[in-house]
Amino acid sequence: MIENKDRIGNFTSSNIFKLCTSLASGKPSAAYFMYIEEKIFERRMKRSLEMGAYGQSMAWGKFLEKRVNDNLPFGYQMLHKTTKLHPKFDYVSGSVDFLVPGVKVAELKCFEPKNFASYVSVLLTGDTELIKKEHPKEYWQMLNNSQIHKTPKMEAIVYMPYESEMEEIRELAENPEYLSDIGMMPWEVRFIAEKPSSHLAVLPNDSAFKNLNIFEFDVPIDDVIFLNKRIIEAGQLLLR
Repeated sequence: MIENKDRIGNFTSSNIFKLCTSLASGKPSAAYFMYIEEKIFERRMKRSLEMGAYGQSMAWGKFLEKRVNDNLPFGYQMLHKTTKLHPKFDYVSGSVDFLVPGVKVAELKCFEPKNFASYVSVLLTGDTELIKKEHPKEYWQMLNNSQIHKTPKMEAIVYMPYESEMEEIRELAENPEYLSDIGMMPWEVRFIAEKPSSHLAVLPNDSAFKNLNIFEFDVPIDDVIFLNKRIIEAGQLLLR
């Protein structure tokens, strides 16, 4: 991702929430201007400011993407490796996890326990205003990707495997063919085989939470209008 030219110097779905902060006051926050400055730096340097740092939480999510994809209904396309430019703004791009063409974009999160419980609990309310308030990063990422792919719906998918799944998951972590398919190296996932389940994002079999949670929403037109307004304003600073 850090070498992807469609992401370097462009606003991306994963961080577009930084343009949408301070909704109550209507005024951009410090994070808004800092994000624009970072993208200006990337355009001048012609490289990403990131350097591809490895983290077990990130590796865990990447490792589980294909497993989730294999358990989704027919019609989903896994596009996490594909970045697409916004049809209206050529300085905005995004990489969606899954797409049902013409219907919805879907974003997968394999969070650590506290964030998993928080995100699922808020999603269960079905209240987009609350989701926007409590989990702005995830909300605006879905919304921006819905505009890039021109879909009327967006979907949040949240996964944490049950303990009963871990024997199979650990076998996959030691399967060279599976790792090759998902573009990961054995050293990146060694912790999955080595760590006990209590040290991983794993649910007890009798948890009150489900392992796979899927929530679909209509894209709110008012939020699309607001996001586009912020993108245009930020673009004027980025491209001047």
